[in-house]
Amino acid sequence: MKISYFYSFVLASAAVLGMSGCGSMSKNNEKQPVNTGTKTEVKELLTETDTFYITKELLDSKKVISAGVFTPYRKKITVRYFIPMDNDAKTIYFCNNNNNQIRLILRHEKEHARKENLTKNTNRFSPFVRGAVAAQNEIMAPAAEIIEALDYHYETGHPYPSPKKFIIQADKKITAVANKQHLEWPLDFNNTQIADIILQCATEQYLGEVSRGIYKKVIRDELDKEFYVTSHNSNNLCVPNAPVLFQPEIGLWQPLWDFQSKRGPVNLWNAASTQQKKRLIHATDSIVKEIAGKHWYNIKNNKTH
Repeated sequence: MKISYFYSFVLASAAVLGMSGCGSMSKNNEKQPVNTGTKTEVKELLTETDTFYITKELLDSKKVISAGVFTPYRKKITVRYFIPMDNDAKTIYFCNNNNNQIRLILRHEKEHARKENLTKNTNRFSPFVRGAVAAQNEIMAPAAEIIEALDYHYETGHPYPSPKKFIIQADKKITAVANKQHLEWPLDFNNTQIADIILQCATEQYLGEVSRGIYKKVIRDELDKEFYVTSHNSNNLCVPNAPVLFQPEIGLWQPLWDFQSKRGPVNLWNAASTQQKKRLIHATDSIVKEIAGKHWYNIKNNKTH
């Protein structure tokens, strides 16, 4: 695909430039400091567990209770540990259920943190693309949960004990592919069939959440408000040069889909089929159009700085 060739070219060019520097310069010039612009301030990411007390009344009154959150301006991930404050079966189930998912929740939020310099530094994009980035960011994180769950399957020999439908379906489908193709564990998620399953299940999870009204505000904020910029203030999990290769306006989404697994590096965007990537893009674009309403065409073709 032309995009893949272009991405490889950019990547290779960046590597060559990084290694060669200014080889044709004189020795005197080499000693001169190079003006690289504003220095990037990299802050260490903090992770904390917050105890959160749950009652039946609270569950009945809240549509969503977040189990984890990444706060960019504080460079902090907070994972909640839930404690029931009554003997109601629903309260106890909610607490136990969420506490058992902490590993997946932490992976979810860490991936948001790792991609902070991509998803929060979007001032160069049109509002429409900013909305699409926000949408793919919320699909990328569940995809990371699937990778984490399958790595757990390798470690223990059992599927991750999760009630999440997309985790259960992904494990079943991926395990079936692994058995049919006689793949070695830990799995290589760069396998096209496996990558397609991850993208499909993560996208379906996201669409289900959007239908419940979740994440719509995230996209609306990218379309309407003054957005948070982190171009010179990332965290230590970010890949420093990733923003150079992240060009979603021309279809270069690869850096957003970089992961680590027990087997090694993974790039789901490079691994997935063209058809599956088109489905993902269609899903995110449709949601942005729906939220933007009749003005979607204008915000797709105009940039705001």
